Amino acid sequence: MMKNLFLFALSSLALLAQSGDYSGRRAPSFSLPDVNMRQHDLLDYRGKVVMVEFMQTKCEKCQALTKMIEAKIKPKYKDDVIVLSIVVPPDNFEDVKKYINVFKVTSPILFDMGQVAGSYVRATPQKPAMYFPHLFLIDQKGQIRADWQWMAPGSFPEVLAGDKLITEIDKLLAEAKPAAPAAPAAPKKK
Repeated sequence: MMKNLFLFALSSLALLAQSGDYSGRRAPSFSLPDVNMRQHDLLDYRGKVVMVEFMQTKCEKCQALTKMIEAKIKPKYKDDVIVLSIVVPPDNFEDVKKYINVFKVTSPILFDMGQVAGSYVRATPQKPAMYFPHLFLIDQKGQIRADWQWMAPGSFPEVLAGDKLITEIDKLLAEAKPAAPAAPAAPKKK
């Protein structure tokens, strides 16, 4: 029992060490439109791993993340991982339509006026800034398990350069798999 408690505490500390400043809480809910005016409600994706990316179409780091998502994440996970990109002004419908065409984006890009972005980064008048891109990894129960923002030291470049994001997604998907059924007990000898 004590060993299990120690391992749980150790794994929890490891998760906190790799998580960003906004992890370890319920993901703020939202319903936002895409370029076709179709609403995407975060609650509709409960039970799936969801990546919520706050981005801007003219941001080079956002473009690099989009390329990585389209080349590595989408082909590997297909429908097991939902990707929702969210833009805020000054991006508009025309900017997003061009971005989708240029970068061959297959996931929805949603429009926010800043309220959803603000709730994710816990914006306040004293701390109003948000750096792009900012990626949130949400588990099947709606909890933010990790987040990475460009300006955090050592945070985002390792997500783009290596397999850190894939490793984190694999962990979440493995946690959701039911344990293998136990083998039936051998019949008792008489």
